[in-house]
Amino acid sequence: MSSKKFLPLLFLFFTTVSCVDDLDFDQINDYSATPEFTAALTSFRILPFQFFNSSGIQETERTDITDFRIFQNSYLRDKLVKLDFNLEIKNEYNRAFILQIDFLNSNNSITHRFQEIRINANTLDYKFLEEIVVNTNQNIKNTSKVRITVQLEDPLLAIDPNGTEELELKSSLKFYLDTDA
Repeated sequence: MSSKKFLPLLFLFFTTVSCVDDLDFDQINDYSATPEFTAALTSFRILPFQFFNSSGIQETERTDITDFRIFQNSYLRDKLVKLDFNLEIKNEYNRAFILQIDFLNSNNSITHRFQEIRINANTLDYKFLEEIVVNTNQNIKNTSKVRITVQLEDPLLAIDPNGTEELELKSSLKFYLDTDA
């Protein structure tokens, strides 16, 4: 028998006697879609002159309040299982800062308070991550604002109002949803 006829017969033989499993269409019932997406939360830069009031007196802290209305979406509120709060900070100042971050509801009551964050002087790549499990903190879904307070660690040290250094903050939230919920 020639090899031209033998190879197709050999192939046919192996395909007819090889093992195969039956398809299990019930596997789709075990599948759970958990989409995730990231949304920017707030970002800002603080320059030295911003630590001075209109009278030229140095202040010890700056506070920024940002509206954050994503929890008004009922689908998100119902399907949300976890949040990751990401924070990136670049501190060019020759001094340390303390950050306090609070999630607030529409009445300015705290729905979640993050641990106090200390940023050392001249830290150019500080990263912070906190995971929030929604089952243990249902109140997080009432958040409509974010308050970030930046405080000088040593308020007695004077800042040069004409300085060029800056404190830059960027934050985001990563949402984890359970579509079967």
